[in-house]
Amino acid sequence: MKFELLDPKRHDRDGFDCGVDALNSYLRRFANQDIKRGLTRVYILCDEARIAGYFSLSAHSVSRQDLPPKIQAGPYEELPFLILGRLAVDREYQGRGLGDALIVHAFAITRSAAAQIGILGIIVDAKDERAAGFYQRFGFQRLSGTALRLVLPIAAMDRLLG
Repeated sequence: MKFELLDPKRHDRDGFDCGVDALNSYLRRFANQDIKRGLTRVYILCDEARIAGYFSLSAHSVSRQDLPPKIQAGPYEELPFLILGRLAVDREYQGRGLGDALIVHAFAITRSAAAQIGILGIIVDAKDERAAGFYQRFGFQRLSGTALRLVLPIAAMDRLLG
């Protein structure tokens, strides 16, 4: 298996089923439109045309007041981050650690982007408490005033990935 950018002409989006209709629908119906509009990049873990898992990354900003005090950098009201918009693993591949592989790949891309442009880390909107727990295993912290929005600064990614 390997990581690639989604190519709707080559990758089988219709065969993907993670068990969550909203995540399946996004990949099948909306991901290509968002890519064409320049709103996101969708990365897949695939075996040829078969998609085992995917995630999306987009530019984002977060209000300084919502961040934990250790992350509040500078005098700016809005601070730059990437947002991990979606992350899903096909049912056939669940339980094999692919969710971990997907998020570590998202971290590598985020760190690479941070070396090129100014961003402080990555934000994620967990779909439920179970998903929030998954992200918290990697050191994500909840943002104040939100139930399921979490943040991970670049420095924490650096410690995780070495």
